[in-house]
Amino acid sequence: MRFPDVDAMVRVFLLPRVSVPVHISVPKDRPDSFIRAWRNGGAATNRVLDNATVTVEAWADSSVKAAELAEDVRGLFHHEYTAMPLVRGVEEISGPYSIPDPESGTARYRFSVRLRVRAAR
Repeated sequence: MRFPDVDAMVRVFLLPRVSVPVHISVPKDRPDSFIRAWRNGGAATNRVLDNATVTVEAWADSSVKAAELAEDVRGLFHHEYTAMPLVRGVEEISGPYSIPDPESGTARYRFSVRLRVRAAR
């Protein structure tokens, strides 16, 4: 048994559900709006269940758009997570909050969720 690549799994989940690009890291040539989602922690409960902490950032050209994008993605995690076959549940760690990019001042909202992920057989 092996735990899935959470970064890849979340990206594949989000890509067809949002109207902006989805990245694991900030792209060198940043689009006006995009989602960044990456695993930044969490630990396995046992050899079968992993508790992956995933942070999501919504970047946009205005704080209103960034907030709306973050809320859309937040809703996807809460209402459509079963589309990720190995995810057994989602728990919100922190709701969306404003955190503009310190270098560019670009509007950005961030939140984190914990995914309960089953190992693949």
